[in-house]
Amino acid sequence: MGLLLTAAGLLAGAGTASAHAVLLSTDPARDTVLPARPAQVRLTFGESVQLPPNALRVFDPDGVEVDDGHPEHPGVGDSTVGIGLRPGTAQGSYTVAWRVISADTHPVSGAFTFSVGHPSATNAATEAPAGGSATVGVLYAIVRALAYGSFAALFGTVAFLLWCWPAGAAATLAPRIAATGWATLLLSSIATLLLQGPYGDGTGLADIVEPGAVATTLSLPLGGALIARLLLLTATAVYLGQLRHRLPSAGAAARRWLRIVGGTLALGTASTWSISGHAAVGLQPGIAFPADLAHLLAMATWLGGLGVLAAALRRTPTGATEHRELAAAVTRFSPIALGCVGVLVATGTYQSWRQVGSWTALAGTDYGRILLLKIVAVAAVLAVALVSRRAVHRMRARDVPGPDPRLRRTVLAEAAIATVVIALTAILVNAEPGRTAQAAAEAAAQGPVQATLAYDTGGPGGQGTLDIRIDPARTGPNSIEVTVRGATGPARDVAELGVELSLPQRHLGPLALPVTHQGTGSYQAAGQIPFPGQWDLALTVRTSNIDETTVRVPLTVH
Repeated sequence: MGLLLTAAGLLAGAGTASAHAVLLSTDPARDTVLPARPAQVRLTFGESVQLPPNALRVFDPDGVEVDDGHPEHPGVGDSTVGIGLRPGTAQGSYTVAWRVISADTHPVSGAFTFSVGHPSATNAATEAPAGGSATVGVLYAIVRALAYGSFAALFGTVAFLLWCWPAGAAATLAPRIAATGWATLLLSSIATLLLQGPYGDGTGLADIVEPGAVATTLSLPLGGALIARLLLLTATAVYLGQLRHRLPSAGAAARRWLRIVGGTLALGTASTWSISGHAAVGLQPGIAFPADLAHLLAMATWLGGLGVLAAALRRTPTGATEHRELAAAVTRFSPIALGCVGVLVATGTYQSWRQVGSWTALAGTDYGRILLLKIVAVAAVLAVALVSRRAVHRMRARDVPGPDPRLRRTVLAEAAIATVVIALTAILVNAEPGRTAQAAAEAAAQGPVQATLAYDTGGPGGQGTLDIRIDPARTGPNSIEVTVRGATGPARDVAELGVELSLPQRHLGPLALPVTHQGTGSYQAAGQIPFPGQWDLALTVRTSNIDETTVRVPLTVH
Protein backbone atom coordinates (compact mmCIF):
# COMPACT_ATOMS: atom_id res chain seq x y z
CA MET A 1 0.00 0.00 0.00
CA GLY A 2 3.01 2.28 0.40
CA LEU A 3 3.41 2.17 -3.36
CA LEU A 4 -0.21 3.20 -3.82
CA LEU A 5 0.32 6.16 -1.54
CA THR A 6 3.40 7.04 -3.53
CA ALA A 7 1.26 6.99 -6.66
CA ALA A 8 -0.99 9.59 -5.10
CA GLY A 9 1.92 11.87 -4.37
CA LEU A 10 3.74 11.49 -7.65
CA LEU A 11 0.71 11.67 -9.87
CA ALA A 12 -0.57 14.75 -8.10
CA GLY A 13 2.67 16.43 -8.99
CA ALA A 14 2.35 15.28 -12.58
CA GLY A 15 -1.19 16.48 -12.82
CA THR A 16 -0.29 19.99 -11.80
CA ALA A 17 2.25 20.49 -14.55
CA SER A 18 0.77 23.87 -15.26
CA ALA A 19 1.26 27.54 -14.75
CA HIS A 20 -0.85 30.20 -13.10
CA ALA A 21 -1.90 33.21 -15.16
CA VAL A 22 0.45 36.21 -15.02
CA LEU A 23 -0.89 39.77 -15.23
CA LEU A 24 0.88 41.41 -18.19
CA SER A 25 -0.65 44.86 -18.27
CA THR A 26 -3.50 47.03 -17.04
CA ASP A 27 -5.46 49.88 -18.58
CA PRO A 28 -5.21 52.35 -16.91
CA ALA A 29 -1.59 51.47 -16.17
CA ARG A 30 -0.55 50.93 -12.58
CA ASP A 31 0.07 54.23 -10.71
CA THR A 32 -1.04 56.32 -13.72
CA VAL A 33 -2.50 59.79 -13.06
CA LEU A 34 -5.45 60.49 -15.38
CA PRO A 35 -7.34 63.74 -15.95
CA ALA A 36 -10.76 62.03 -15.62
CA ARG A 37 -12.26 58.75 -14.48
CA PRO A 38 -12.03 56.16 -17.30
CA ALA A 39 -15.12 54.44 -18.65
CA GLN A 40 -13.61 50.97 -18.22
CA VAL A 41 -10.75 49.15 -16.50
CA ARG A 42 -9.02 46.31 -18.37
CA LEU A 43 -6.46 43.70 -17.34
CA THR A 44 -4.51 41.53 -19.79
CA PHE A 45 -3.07 38.17 -18.69
CA GLY A 46 -0.57 35.83 -20.28
CA GLU A 47 -3.23 33.15 -20.86
CA SER A 48 -6.98 32.70 -20.91
CA VAL A 49 -8.69 33.23 -17.56
CA GLN A 50 -12.18 32.59 -16.21
CA LEU A 51 -14.26 35.12 -14.30
CA PRO A 52 -15.75 34.05 -10.96
CA PRO A 53 -18.28 36.32 -9.23
CA ASN A 54 -16.71 39.64 -8.16
CA ALA A 55 -13.71 38.99 -10.42
CA LEU A 56 -13.10 42.74 -10.76
CA ARG A 57 -13.96 45.47 -8.27
CA VAL A 58 -13.03 49.14 -8.42
CA PHE A 59 -13.15 51.49 -5.41
CA ASP A 60 -12.85 55.26 -5.29
CA PRO A 61 -10.60 57.09 -2.76
CA ASP A 62 -13.34 56.85 -0.10
CA GLY A 63 -13.65 53.06 -0.51
CA VAL A 64 -16.97 53.25 -2.39
CA GLU A 65 -17.34 50.64 -5.14
CA VAL A 66 -17.76 52.44 -8.46
CA ASP A 67 -17.77 49.57 -10.99
CA ASP A 68 -20.94 48.43 -12.73
CA GLY A 69 -20.73 44.89 -11.27
CA HIS A 70 -20.46 43.16 -14.65
CA PRO A 71 -16.94 41.86 -15.36
CA GLU A 72 -16.51 40.55 -18.89
CA HIS A 73 -14.09 39.50 -21.60
CA PRO A 74 -14.06 42.54 -23.92
CA GLY A 75 -12.88 42.00 -27.46
CA VAL A 76 -11.47 38.77 -28.87
CA GLY A 77 -10.06 36.08 -26.61
CA ASP A 78 -10.34 35.35 -22.91
CA SER A 79 -6.94 36.66 -21.79
CA THR A 80 -8.29 40.21 -21.32
CA VAL A 81 -10.89 41.04 -18.68
CA GLY A 82 -12.65 44.32 -18.10
CA ILE A 83 -15.34 46.07 -16.12
CA GLY A 84 -17.19 49.33 -16.71
CA LEU A 85 -17.13 52.25 -14.25
CA ARG A 86 -20.07 54.42 -13.33
CA PRO A 87 -19.69 58.13 -14.23
CA GLY A 88 -18.17 60.26 -11.52
CA THR A 89 -15.74 63.10 -10.83
CA ALA A 90 -14.13 62.07 -7.54
CA GLN A 91 -10.40 62.77 -7.64
CA GLY A 92 -7.67 60.80 -5.92
CA SER A 93 -6.39 57.20 -5.96
CA TYR A 94 -8.65 54.37 -7.14
CA THR A 95 -8.10 50.73 -6.14
CA VAL A 96 -8.69 47.86 -8.56
CA ALA A 97 -9.01 44.44 -6.87
CA TRP A 98 -9.07 41.34 -9.08
CA ARG A 99 -9.42 37.60 -8.70
CA VAL A 100 -9.56 35.29 -11.74
CA ILE A 101 -9.17 31.56 -12.37
CA SER A 102 -6.21 30.55 -14.52
CA ALA A 103 -6.25 27.75 -17.08
CA ASP A 104 -4.94 25.25 -14.52
CA THR A 105 -8.06 25.94 -12.35
CA HIS A 106 -6.08 27.81 -9.66
CA PRO A 107 -7.24 31.29 -8.62
CA VAL A 108 -4.85 34.23 -8.88
CA SER A 109 -5.55 37.62 -7.38
CA GLY A 110 -4.07 41.02 -6.73
CA ALA A 111 -4.73 44.74 -6.64
CA PHE A 112 -3.29 47.97 -8.03
CA THR A 113 -4.09 51.66 -8.00
CA PHE A 114 -4.41 54.50 -10.48
CA SER A 115 -5.29 58.11 -9.79
CA VAL A 116 -7.63 60.71 -11.20
CA GLY A 117 -6.36 64.28 -10.99
CA HIS A 118 -3.78 63.53 -8.31
CA PRO A 119 -2.67 60.66 -6.05
CA SER A 120 -4.24 60.47 -2.61
CA ALA A 121 -4.76 58.24 0.38
CA THR A 122 -7.36 55.51 -0.10
CA ASN A 123 -9.73 53.68 2.22
CA ALA A 124 -10.16 50.70 -0.09
CA ALA A 125 -7.16 48.58 0.98
CA THR A 126 -9.36 46.22 3.00
CA GLU A 127 -11.60 45.62 0.00
CA ALA A 128 -9.07 43.57 -1.99
CA PRO A 129 -10.15 39.94 -2.57
CA ALA A 130 -9.41 37.54 0.24
CA GLY A 131 -6.91 34.79 -0.32
CA GLY A 132 -9.58 32.17 0.24
CA SER A 133 -10.33 29.64 2.94
CA ALA A 134 -7.28 27.72 4.16
CA THR A 135 -9.54 24.76 4.96
CA VAL A 136 -10.88 24.70 1.42
CA GLY A 137 -7.36 24.91 0.03
CA VAL A 138 -6.12 21.98 2.13
CA LEU A 139 -9.16 19.85 1.31
CA TYR A 140 -8.81 20.67 -2.36
CA ALA A 141 -5.17 19.55 -2.37
CA ILE A 142 -6.00 16.31 -0.52
CA VAL A 143 -8.92 15.50 -2.82
CA ARG A 144 -6.84 16.03 -5.95
CA ALA A 145 -4.03 13.87 -4.57
CA LEU A 146 -6.54 11.11 -3.76
CA ALA A 147 -7.92 11.35 -7.29
CA TYR A 148 -4.52 10.72 -8.86
CA GLY A 149 -3.71 7.93 -6.42
CA SER A 150 -7.03 6.19 -6.99
CA PHE A 151 -6.51 6.48 -10.76
CA ALA A 152 -3.26 4.56 -10.34
CA ALA A 153 -4.89 1.98 -8.07
CA LEU A 154 -7.75 1.44 -10.52
CA PHE A 155 -6.09 1.32 -13.91
CA GLY A 156 -2.70 0.12 -12.69
CA THR A 157 -4.43 -2.92 -11.22
CA VAL A 158 -6.39 -3.47 -14.45
CA ALA A 159 -3.18 -3.27 -16.51
CA PHE A 160 -1.38 -5.69 -14.17
CA LEU A 161 -4.20 -8.23 -14.44
CA LEU A 162 -4.49 -7.90 -18.22
CA TRP A 163 -0.80 -8.18 -19.03
CA CYS A 164 0.83 -9.98 -16.10
CA TRP A 165 -1.58 -11.88 -13.85
CA PRO A 166 -4.86 -12.90 -15.54
CA ALA A 167 -5.53 -15.55 -12.88
CA GLY A 168 -5.56 -12.79 -10.23
CA ALA A 169 -8.89 -11.53 -11.57
CA ALA A 170 -10.58 -14.61 -10.11
CA ALA A 171 -9.18 -13.96 -6.62
CA THR A 172 -10.30 -11.32 -4.14
CA LEU A 173 -7.23 -9.14 -3.64
CA ALA A 174 -6.70 -7.43 -7.01
CA PRO A 175 -10.41 -6.85 -7.79
CA ARG A 176 -10.80 -5.35 -4.30
CA ILE A 177 -7.92 -2.91 -4.95
CA ALA A 178 -9.44 -1.96 -8.32
CA ALA A 179 -12.88 -1.48 -6.76
CA THR A 180 -11.42 0.66 -3.97
CA GLY A 181 -9.61 2.78 -6.56
CA TRP A 182 -12.83 3.15 -8.55
CA ALA A 183 -14.87 4.23 -5.52
CA THR A 184 -12.20 6.67 -4.32
CA LEU A 185 -11.85 8.22 -7.77
CA LEU A 186 -15.64 8.59 -7.99
CA LEU A 187 -15.91 10.31 -4.61
CA SER A 188 -12.85 12.51 -5.15
CA SER A 189 -14.18 13.64 -8.54
CA ILE A 190 -17.50 14.64 -6.98
CA ALA A 191 -15.64 16.41 -4.17
CA THR A 192 -13.51 18.30 -6.69
CA LEU A 193 -16.67 19.40 -8.50
CA LEU A 194 -18.07 20.79 -5.23
CA LEU A 195 -14.84 22.29 -3.88
CA GLN A 196 -13.73 24.08 -7.04
CA GLY A 197 -16.42 26.76 -6.60
CA PRO A 198 -15.40 28.00 -3.14
CA TYR A 199 -11.74 27.38 -3.99
CA GLY A 200 -11.92 29.58 -7.08
CA ASP A 201 -14.18 32.23 -5.50
CA GLY A 202 -12.16 32.44 -2.30
CA THR A 203 -15.13 31.55 -0.09
CA GLY A 204 -15.58 28.94 2.64
CA LEU A 205 -17.00 25.45 3.05
CA ALA A 206 -20.47 26.88 3.62
CA ASP A 207 -20.65 27.57 -0.13
CA ILE A 208 -19.68 24.05 -1.18
CA VAL A 209 -23.20 23.22 -2.43
CA GLU A 210 -24.04 26.73 -3.61
CA PRO A 211 -25.81 26.23 -6.98
CA GLY A 212 -24.12 29.27 -8.49
CA ALA A 213 -20.68 28.00 -7.51
CA VAL A 214 -21.35 24.56 -9.02
CA ALA A 215 -22.71 26.20 -12.17
CA THR A 216 -19.53 28.27 -12.46
CA THR A 217 -17.42 25.12 -12.15
CA LEU A 218 -19.48 23.38 -14.82
CA SER A 219 -18.77 26.31 -17.16
CA LEU A 220 -15.01 25.75 -16.78
CA PRO A 221 -13.02 23.18 -18.78
CA LEU A 222 -12.56 21.39 -15.45
CA GLY A 223 -16.33 21.03 -15.03
CA GLY A 224 -16.74 19.38 -18.42
CA ALA A 225 -13.78 17.12 -17.71
CA LEU A 226 -15.24 16.02 -14.37
CA ILE A 227 -18.58 15.18 -15.96
CA ALA A 228 -16.77 13.16 -18.63
CA ARG A 229 -14.78 11.39 -15.90
CA LEU A 230 -17.94 10.42 -14.04
CA LEU A 231 -19.43 9.01 -17.24
CA LEU A 232 -16.25 7.06 -17.93
CA LEU A 233 -16.30 5.70 -14.38
CA THR A 234 -19.84 4.45 -14.97
CA ALA A 235 -18.61 2.51 -17.99
CA THR A 236 -15.57 1.34 -16.03
CA ALA A 237 -17.79 -0.18 -13.32
CA VAL A 238 -19.44 -2.38 -15.95
CA TYR A 239 -16.03 -3.22 -17.41
CA LEU A 240 -14.61 -4.31 -14.03
CA GLY A 241 -17.43 -6.81 -13.63
CA GLN A 242 -16.75 -8.24 -17.08
CA LEU A 243 -13.01 -8.32 -16.43
CA ARG A 244 -13.36 -10.35 -13.24
CA HIS A 245 -15.64 -12.95 -14.79
CA ARG A 246 -14.11 -13.25 -18.27
CA LEU A 247 -10.35 -12.67 -17.92
CA PRO A 248 -9.27 -15.86 -16.05
CA SER A 249 -10.67 -18.15 -18.75
CA ALA A 250 -10.52 -15.77 -21.74
CA GLY A 251 -8.87 -16.82 -24.97
CA ALA A 252 -6.47 -14.69 -27.01
CA ALA A 253 -9.22 -12.82 -28.91
CA ALA A 254 -11.24 -12.07 -25.77
CA ARG A 255 -8.13 -10.84 -23.93
CA ARG A 256 -7.29 -8.58 -26.85
CA TRP A 257 -10.72 -6.96 -26.69
CA LEU A 258 -10.50 -6.61 -22.91
CA ARG A 259 -7.15 -4.85 -23.35
CA ILE A 260 -8.52 -2.53 -26.04
CA VAL A 261 -11.54 -1.53 -23.95
CA GLY A 262 -9.47 -1.18 -20.77
CA GLY A 263 -6.85 0.93 -22.55
CA THR A 264 -9.53 3.16 -24.03
CA LEU A 265 -11.13 3.75 -20.63
CA ALA A 266 -7.73 4.48 -19.06
CA LEU A 267 -6.77 6.89 -21.86
CA GLY A 268 -10.11 8.67 -21.68
CA THR A 269 -9.95 9.03 -17.91
CA ALA A 270 -6.36 10.29 -18.00
CA SER A 271 -7.31 12.89 -20.60
CA THR A 272 -9.83 14.44 -18.17
CA TRP A 273 -6.83 15.76 -16.25
CA SER A 274 -4.76 16.77 -19.25
CA ILE A 275 -7.53 18.53 -21.15
CA SER A 276 -8.63 20.62 -18.15
CA GLY A 277 -5.14 21.63 -17.06
CA HIS A 278 -2.37 23.67 -18.54
CA ALA A 279 -1.12 20.80 -20.70
CA ALA A 280 -3.80 21.73 -23.25
CA VAL A 281 -2.88 25.44 -23.38
CA GLY A 282 0.11 27.66 -22.86
CA LEU A 283 3.62 26.64 -23.89
CA GLN A 284 3.83 23.89 -26.56
CA PRO A 285 0.36 22.33 -26.04
CA GLY A 286 0.89 20.02 -29.01
CA ILE A 287 3.73 18.35 -27.11
CA ALA A 288 2.58 18.94 -23.55
CA PHE A 289 -0.81 17.27 -23.93
CA PRO A 290 0.38 13.84 -25.16
CA ALA A 291 3.37 14.02 -22.79
CA ASP A 292 1.02 14.57 -19.86
CA LEU A 293 -1.14 11.63 -20.95
CA ALA A 294 1.89 9.37 -21.31
CA HIS A 295 3.15 10.43 -17.88
CA LEU A 296 -0.15 9.66 -16.17
CA LEU A 297 -0.60 6.29 -17.87
CA ALA A 298 3.00 5.20 -17.25
CA MET A 299 2.73 6.24 -13.59
CA ALA A 300 -0.52 4.33 -13.12
CA THR A 301 0.78 1.22 -14.86
CA TRP A 302 4.02 1.13 -12.89
CA LEU A 303 2.93 2.13 -9.41
CA GLY A 304 -0.50 0.51 -9.59
CA GLY A 305 1.09 -2.75 -10.72
CA LEU A 306 3.72 -2.58 -8.00
CA GLY A 307 0.98 -1.93 -5.46
CA VAL A 308 -0.91 -5.08 -6.45
CA LEU A 309 2.31 -7.10 -6.48
CA ALA A 310 3.36 -5.78 -3.07
CA ALA A 311 -0.07 -6.53 -1.59
CA ALA A 312 0.00 -10.07 -3.04
CA LEU A 313 3.46 -10.76 -1.67
CA ARG A 314 2.57 -9.57 1.83
CA ARG A 315 0.41 -12.62 2.37
CA THR A 316 1.33 -16.29 2.15
CA PRO A 317 0.41 -17.90 -1.19
CA THR A 318 -2.26 -20.60 -0.88
CA GLY A 319 -0.14 -23.12 -2.74
CA ALA A 320 2.60 -23.82 -5.24
CA THR A 321 0.33 -22.95 -8.16
CA GLU A 322 -0.32 -19.43 -6.90
CA HIS A 323 3.37 -19.02 -6.12
CA ARG A 324 4.29 -19.94 -9.69
CA GLU A 325 1.63 -17.57 -11.06
CA LEU A 326 3.05 -14.71 -9.00
CA ALA A 327 6.59 -15.55 -10.11
CA ALA A 328 5.43 -15.52 -13.73
CA ALA A 329 3.65 -12.20 -13.12
CA VAL A 330 6.89 -10.71 -11.79
CA THR A 331 8.72 -11.87 -14.91
CA ARG A 332 6.13 -10.31 -17.22
CA PHE A 333 5.92 -7.09 -15.20
CA SER A 334 9.66 -6.39 -15.08
CA PRO A 335 10.09 -5.15 -18.70
CA ILE A 336 6.79 -3.26 -18.48
CA ALA A 337 7.96 -1.47 -15.34
CA LEU A 338 11.30 -0.65 -16.98
CA GLY A 339 9.51 0.85 -19.99
CA CYS A 340 7.24 2.89 -17.71
CA VAL A 341 10.23 4.28 -15.83
CA GLY A 342 11.78 5.33 -19.14
CA VAL A 343 8.59 7.14 -20.15
CA LEU A 344 8.40 8.80 -16.73
CA VAL A 345 11.97 10.05 -16.93
CA ALA A 346 11.46 11.53 -20.41
CA THR A 347 8.05 13.12 -19.77
CA GLY A 348 8.92 14.17 -16.21
CA THR A 349 12.03 15.99 -17.43
CA TYR A 350 9.99 17.81 -20.06
CA GLN A 351 7.25 18.68 -17.56
CA SER A 352 9.79 20.01 -15.06
CA TRP A 353 11.35 22.22 -17.73
CA ARG A 354 7.93 23.45 -18.81
CA GLN A 355 6.78 24.10 -15.26
CA VAL A 356 9.95 25.55 -13.76
CA GLY A 357 11.44 27.11 -16.87
CA SER A 358 15.01 27.79 -15.73
CA TRP A 359 17.73 26.79 -13.30
CA THR A 360 17.24 30.16 -11.64
CA ALA A 361 13.58 29.40 -10.97
CA LEU A 362 14.46 25.90 -9.73
CA ALA A 363 16.67 27.30 -6.98
CA GLY A 364 15.13 30.74 -6.57
CA THR A 365 11.40 30.03 -6.17
CA ASP A 366 9.45 28.21 -3.49
CA TYR A 367 8.03 25.87 -6.10
CA GLY A 368 11.47 24.97 -7.42
CA ARG A 369 12.85 24.25 -3.95
CA ILE A 370 9.86 22.09 -3.02
CA LEU A 371 10.22 20.25 -6.33
CA LEU A 372 13.87 19.53 -5.54
CA LEU A 373 12.86 18.00 -2.21
CA LYS A 374 10.22 15.94 -3.95
CA ILE A 375 12.75 14.69 -6.52
CA VAL A 376 14.97 13.50 -3.67
CA ALA A 377 11.99 11.71 -2.07
CA VAL A 378 11.02 10.09 -5.38
CA ALA A 379 14.62 8.95 -5.93
CA ALA A 380 14.49 7.34 -2.49
CA VAL A 381 11.28 5.52 -3.44
CA LEU A 382 12.94 4.24 -6.61
CA ALA A 383 15.95 3.03 -4.62
CA VAL A 384 13.76 1.16 -2.14
CA ALA A 385 11.70 -0.26 -5.02
CA LEU A 386 14.92 -1.63 -6.52
CA VAL A 387 15.71 -3.40 -3.25
CA SER A 388 12.15 -4.77 -3.22
CA ARG A 389 12.57 -6.09 -6.76
CA ARG A 390 15.76 -7.88 -5.84
CA ALA A 391 14.04 -9.44 -2.84
CA VAL A 392 11.23 -10.65 -5.09
CA HIS A 393 13.71 -12.26 -7.47
CA ARG A 394 15.49 -13.96 -4.58
CA MET A 395 12.17 -15.36 -3.35
CA ARG A 396 11.39 -16.62 -6.86
CA ALA A 397 14.82 -18.22 -7.21
CA ARG A 398 14.44 -20.08 -3.90
CA ASP A 399 10.89 -21.16 -4.85
CA VAL A 400 9.71 -20.44 -1.31
CA PRO A 401 5.88 -20.19 -1.02
CA GLY A 402 5.95 -17.12 1.19
CA PRO A 403 7.09 -13.49 1.23
CA ASP A 404 10.68 -12.58 1.98
CA PRO A 405 10.93 -10.73 5.37
CA ARG A 406 13.20 -8.18 3.69
CA LEU A 407 10.48 -7.45 1.19
CA ARG A 408 8.06 -6.60 3.98
CA ARG A 409 10.56 -4.14 5.47
CA THR A 410 11.12 -2.39 2.16
CA VAL A 411 7.39 -2.02 1.61
CA LEU A 412 7.10 -0.29 5.00
CA ALA A 413 9.99 1.97 4.03
CA GLU A 414 8.19 2.86 0.81
CA ALA A 415 5.09 3.80 2.81
CA ALA A 416 7.12 6.09 5.10
CA ILE A 417 8.79 7.85 2.19
CA ALA A 418 5.46 8.08 0.36
CA THR A 419 4.08 10.03 3.33
CA VAL A 420 6.78 12.63 2.78
CA VAL A 421 6.04 12.73 -0.95
CA ILE A 422 2.34 13.28 -0.27
CA ALA A 423 3.09 16.13 2.15
CA LEU A 424 5.30 17.82 -0.45
CA THR A 425 2.65 17.26 -3.11
CA ALA A 426 -0.03 18.87 -0.96
CA ILE A 427 2.18 21.99 -0.89
CA LEU A 428 2.93 21.86 -4.61
CA VAL A 429 -0.73 21.61 -5.60
CA ASN A 430 -1.40 25.19 -4.53
CA ALA A 431 2.10 26.63 -5.03
CA GLU A 432 2.87 29.09 -7.80
CA PRO A 433 4.86 27.20 -10.49
CA GLY A 434 8.45 28.35 -10.84
CA ARG A 435 8.07 29.68 -14.39
CA THR A 436 5.17 32.00 -13.56
CA ALA A 437 6.52 32.88 -10.12
CA GLN A 438 9.72 34.11 -11.74
CA ALA A 439 7.79 35.91 -14.47
CA ALA A 440 5.68 37.65 -11.85
CA ALA A 441 8.80 38.62 -9.90
CA GLU A 442 10.40 40.01 -13.04
CA ALA A 443 7.23 41.89 -13.87
CA ALA A 444 7.14 43.42 -10.40
CA ALA A 445 10.84 44.25 -10.56
CA GLN A 446 10.59 45.81 -14.01
CA GLY A 447 8.00 48.41 -13.10
CA PRO A 448 7.59 51.71 -14.93
CA VAL A 449 10.67 53.42 -16.43
CA GLN A 450 11.06 57.12 -15.69
CA ALA A 451 13.51 59.64 -17.11
CA THR A 452 13.98 63.40 -17.36
CA LEU A 453 15.66 64.83 -20.48
CA ALA A 454 16.56 68.35 -21.51
CA TYR A 455 15.45 69.71 -24.89
CA ASP A 456 16.44 72.79 -26.89
CA THR A 457 14.65 73.57 -30.17
CA GLY A 458 16.96 76.53 -30.84
CA GLY A 459 14.21 79.16 -30.98
CA PRO A 460 12.89 81.68 -28.47
CA GLY A 461 11.58 79.90 -25.37
CA GLY A 462 12.65 76.60 -26.87
CA GLN A 463 14.44 75.20 -23.82
CA GLY A 464 13.10 73.02 -21.05
CA THR A 465 12.79 69.42 -19.83
CA LEU A 466 10.69 66.37 -20.57
CA ASP A 467 9.51 64.17 -17.69
CA ILE A 468 8.94 60.72 -19.24
CA ARG A 469 7.23 57.65 -17.77
CA ILE A 470 6.89 54.33 -19.66
CA ASP A 471 4.60 51.77 -18.07
CA PRO A 472 4.99 48.80 -17.77
CA ALA A 473 8.08 48.82 -20.07
CA ARG A 474 7.44 45.20 -21.08
CA THR A 475 6.18 43.52 -24.20
CA GLY A 476 2.51 44.16 -24.83
CA PRO A 477 0.44 47.32 -24.32
CA ASN A 478 2.43 50.28 -22.98
CA SER A 479 1.60 53.81 -21.93
CA ILE A 480 4.10 56.65 -22.40
CA GLU A 481 3.37 59.78 -20.38
CA VAL A 482 5.29 62.98 -21.06
CA THR A 483 5.19 66.22 -19.10
CA VAL A 484 6.74 69.15 -20.96
CA ARG A 485 8.27 71.85 -18.78
CA GLY A 486 9.73 75.20 -19.65
CA ALA A 487 13.16 76.49 -18.69
CA THR A 488 11.85 77.78 -15.35
CA GLY A 489 10.07 74.52 -14.40
CA PRO A 490 6.27 74.94 -14.83
CA ALA A 491 4.46 72.63 -17.24
CA ARG A 492 3.80 74.19 -20.64
CA ASP A 493 2.15 73.22 -23.90
CA VAL A 494 4.16 72.97 -27.10
CA ALA A 495 3.11 73.24 -30.73
CA GLU A 496 3.60 69.52 -31.29
CA LEU A 497 4.97 66.45 -29.56
CA GLY A 498 5.76 63.28 -31.51
CA VAL A 499 6.65 59.84 -30.10
CA GLU A 500 8.32 57.01 -32.05
CA LEU A 501 9.77 53.61 -31.14
CA SER A 502 12.50 51.70 -32.96
CA LEU A 503 14.22 48.36 -32.42
CA PRO A 504 17.53 48.65 -34.32
CA GLN A 505 18.66 45.07 -33.69
CA ARG A 506 15.62 43.82 -35.64
CA HIS A 507 15.54 46.75 -38.09
CA LEU A 508 12.06 47.54 -36.82
CA GLY A 509 10.62 51.02 -36.88
CA PRO A 510 10.31 53.83 -36.39
CA LEU A 511 6.78 53.14 -35.14
CA ALA A 512 4.84 56.37 -34.64
CA LEU A 513 2.51 56.30 -31.63
CA PRO A 514 -0.64 58.42 -31.43
CA VAL A 515 -0.31 61.21 -28.86
CA THR A 516 -3.18 62.80 -26.96
CA HIS A 517 -3.11 66.06 -25.01
CA GLN A 518 -4.16 65.39 -21.40
CA GLY A 519 -3.84 68.86 -19.90
CA THR A 520 -1.37 71.71 -19.64
CA GLY A 521 2.01 70.30 -20.60
CA SER A 522 0.72 66.72 -20.20
CA TYR A 523 0.76 64.27 -23.13
CA GLN A 524 0.13 60.56 -23.40
CA ALA A 525 1.02 58.02 -26.10
CA ALA A 526 -0.05 54.38 -26.15
CA GLY A 527 0.95 51.41 -28.25
CA GLN A 528 2.16 47.83 -28.43
CA ILE A 529 5.79 46.83 -27.90
CA PRO A 530 5.83 43.47 -29.69
CA PHE A 531 9.34 42.19 -28.91
CA PRO A 532 11.81 42.31 -26.04
CA GLY A 533 15.12 44.04 -26.64
CA GLN A 534 16.90 47.40 -26.55
CA TRP A 535 14.40 49.85 -27.99
CA ASP A 536 14.98 53.49 -28.92
CA LEU A 537 12.32 55.96 -27.78
CA ALA A 538 12.43 59.19 -29.80
CA LEU A 539 10.48 62.28 -28.71
CA THR A 540 10.23 65.16 -31.15
CA VAL A 541 9.41 68.57 -29.59
CA ARG A 542 8.28 71.44 -31.82
CA THR A 543 7.88 74.85 -30.16
CA SER A 544 7.09 76.89 -33.28
CA ASN A 545 6.51 76.44 -36.98
CA ILE A 546 10.25 76.00 -37.60
CA ASP A 547 11.85 75.20 -34.24
CA GLU A 548 12.00 71.57 -33.23
CA THR A 549 14.37 68.97 -31.84
CA THR A 550 14.41 65.21 -31.14
CA VAL A 551 15.64 63.63 -27.92
CA ARG A 552 16.12 59.90 -27.44
CA VAL A 553 15.78 57.47 -24.54
CA PRO A 554 17.22 53.91 -24.59
CA LEU A 555 14.52 51.53 -23.35
CA THR A 556 15.22 47.93 -22.27
CA VAL A 557 12.08 45.84 -22.69
CA HIS A 558 11.75 42.32 -21.21
